[in-house]
Amino acid sequence: MRQPMNERETVRFVREILGSPGPDVLVPIGDDSTEFRFPSPDVLLTVDSLYEGVHFDLDICGLSDVGYRAATAGISDIAAMGGEPLCALLSIAFSRAPTRAEVLELLGGVREVTVVNGCELVGGDVCRSPGGLALTVTVAGSPPEGGPVLRGGAREGDLVGMTGYAGDSAAGLFILQRGDGDAGERFPGLVGAHLRPKPRVLAGKILAGTGVTAMEDVSDGIAPDICDICSESGLGCEIQADLIPLSDKLRELAAETSVDPLRWALSGGEDYELLFTAPPGRFEGILETLRRLEIPASRIGVMVAGEECRMVIAEGETVKLEGMGYEHFA
Repeated sequence: MRQPMNERETVRFVREILGSPGPDVLVPIGDDSTEFRFPSPDVLLTVDSLYEGVHFDLDICGLSDVGYRAATAGISDIAAMGGEPLCALLSIAFSRAPTRAEVLELLGGVREVTVVNGCELVGGDVCRSPGGLALTVTVAGSPPEGGPVLRGGAREGDLVGMTGYAGDSAAGLFILQRGDGDAGERFPGLVGAHLRPKPRVLAGKILAGTGVTAMEDVSDGIAPDICDICSESGLGCEIQADLIPLSDKLRELAAETSVDPLRWALSGGEDYELLFTAPPGRFEGILETLRRLEIPASRIGVMVAGEECRMVIAEGETVKLEGMGYEHFA
């Protein structure tokens, strides 16, 4: 039998789950605000929201997955500036009073990613939603020593790089939405890339330390995210289709289902890999530094004069990247 909790019971249970706060939490959960000791006067702040029916479907993922992905989105934003995530606030709106099991599962997913990345959950809010489940995560962190890496620092001639592989999360969502259990068993890495994406915190710190000129995480797909860098930097770009890093499993699934794998890579989103730009003379050294730490990285293009973001498919054949990718109000 389902045994729901009221608001205050839920808050008390969250405090029980989290246990004793760390030494930098000066006012723990339970008061109107928290107080946190940051190592420097400058603080990075970001906020992300996930809504049922927009960002996730509970028919194809669990509460733990939702919590994990919500925390990953915020932590990845800090990583994209080369920062160190330190603490997070979590607001949860339930469509009905939650049970202990539901809160435990949701918080378990959040903590799975925050604990690994040294980001302490220090407070938040619980309320009722007139619609479905909604989560809002605010993450605070410290910037790198030389200051945060912004989207707008790229220069003409800089090479464009990317960590990891593109499109795996979108391919995993494709499997889940089809309800293809056989494909899910054969491609667990793709499904895992969607349900459990990993923010590139270490890579972000390394890239910031090596002097990259611009950086952004791949949350909406390569196309819109590289276009953000171009727009903020006042430049265009040429991305080489044959250089975009695609995993073998993604290629295999694409061949089986007659899907263009570049569609997942360019507009799928939620890979949370890092796009970055750097001068040609330093670029190979940056890639080698990442590879020594077993962080795969690739060159995928170059920043050019003008405003056009395009992908080179073959000699003399290009496509525009503007307009591709996820857009909430399209």
